[in-house]
Amino acid sequence: MAKKSNKETTSERVLRVATELFAEKGYDATGVQELSESTGLGRGALYYHIKNKQQLLLSIALRLLENANREARRILASGGSAEDRLHRMAEHLLTDLSTNRSAWITSMRDWQALDEPHRSHVRHLRDEYEQYWQALFDEGAEAGLFRPVHPMQRRAIVGMFTSSYRWIEPAGSLSPKQISELYVSLFLDGLRVRKGD
Repeated sequence: MAKKSNKETTSERVLRVATELFAEKGYDATGVQELSESTGLGRGALYYHIKNKQQLLLSIALRLLENANREARRILASGGSAEDRLHRMAEHLLTDLSTNRSAWITSMRDWQALDEPHRSHVRHLRDEYEQYWQALFDEGAEAGLFRPVHPMQRRAIVGMFTSSYRWIEPAGSLSPKQISELYVSLFLDGLRVRKGD
């Protein structure tokens, strides 16, 4: 989640602290009492701002995925070649994974702890996000830029990016943009040596 700001509301503080605790300890291992103590709120005051722990986990996941889908729609509509827009999609995703790492750790690792229908809603938003990538792959294939991309290949490509939540660091030796360029070149160019290389 975003870093603490001077204008942070109590509800925003609760969500930020919950995100940090869930990422560090795991959703199941974080109790309401610990949330209460870490936010500086009594249990009654805490429950004024949240319905339950499930609601916090759902809010973390929805905030990330709704933002990712909103940005993907903006990139799709922004013009330029399919390849240019793939680069922008990749850079945005890795930048967000780096900037909001605690939230991505929690969302990617713990989302299945959600009850239905919340788990299905999160799954639907994740599938929607992958379809924006597929739309660019299909557009590139129709333009003769790429070979057709099978849905299983798309899943592997997007998974290559999203799994970087496990290790990516804002101050790492490579920036999110540099990592995204390496990843995009890998799936666009492949590993096989071609004549003239």
